[in-house]
Amino acid sequence: MNSFDKLKAKLSELFQLDQADLDFGIYRIMNARRDEITRFLEHDLLPQVREAFRQYESADRATLKKALEEAENSARALGVDLDSAPKVRELRARYETAGVNTVALENEVYDHLYTFFSRYYDEGDFISLRRYKEGVYAIPYEGEEVKLYWANHDQYYVKTTENFRD
Repeated sequence: MNSFDKLKAKLSELFQLDQADLDFGIYRIMNARRDEITRFLEHDLLPQVREAFRQYESADRATLKKALEEAENSARALGVDLDSAPKVRELRARYETAGVNTVALENEVYDHLYTFFSRYYDEGDFISLRRYKEGVYAIPYEGEEVKLYWANHDQYYVKTTENFRD
């Protein structure tokens, strides 16, 4: 399963797109939301991400093109053959092979998003999973003797496992 499919599966779980289909009351609103989210995940997300990364690819090539033109102009000013100038040859080679590897960048973005949502969402609940590092206090310590501290300090809590129970 590639990175994009993993992210789609996690977002489908997050938005509870696999719930039973009922067609009355609040469930009509939920179904409309489900259709919108599914359409976005299946059809709209991938083209938007690829379009966003195309901008970076063209900007990188444009920068190299400008540097190549400057090197060619300075070689002409010096009266040097363009094919024999090392700087011009190097920039031409880089320009031909230039460009950002957008596929790798896309996969990296999808992996980071999947990791983020996996870290904070588990089995219908948004939770705060602790990440400990060496030399870092798990609880903020300001020198006082006792401080009561909860794992979800400064976070909002929404219970999502019980849909419309009452």
